Amino acid sequence: MRHLTPRDDLLHGERLLIRTVRLLAMASPCHSLQAHFEAACGCAGQAAYRTLEAFVRQLGARGRRRLTLSIPVDPRVTDDEALILDVFGCAQAEDYRSLDERLQRLLDAPPPFPIGAAACMVAEILAMNGLVLRARPAPAESIPRPAEVCPYPMAAE
Repeated sequence: MRHLTPRDDLLHGERLLIRTVRLLAMASPCHSLQAHFEAACGCAGQAAYRTLEAFVRQLGARGRRRLTLSIPVDPRVTDDEALILDVFGCAQAEDYRSLDERLQRLLDAPPPFPIGAAACMVAEILAMNGLVLRARPAPAESIPRPAEVCPYPMAAE
């Protein structure tokens, strides 16, 4: 079942990212979107677009489940699309634990290194050009608690 939520509050970078992912997933590369990346990111725009293209291909090749994506012009965001936006938001925030957890949920398998690296590269290029991406914070239960007693005392203790 498709779970769509209205997202009129998407930032420019998020809209650019999700629309490009939708078009690339349909196997119809859009040269005008590549031009939008170049306009938004300058000389690094082509690299960001090509890396995002590799990210989408890896999702299709490595994923063990079918993702639910909406049509390119739909302002609503599916649950899987929100997860994709979270992946890039976590990469931009350098929250690699949450990035891996979200990639694992997207792929339904352990994420290979190149897909995480691609997400980090695209997120970094967008950040360098002022395009901020948001991510939901990781749930408290996924963050390990510090041990009460250090099992490995330091030499100075």
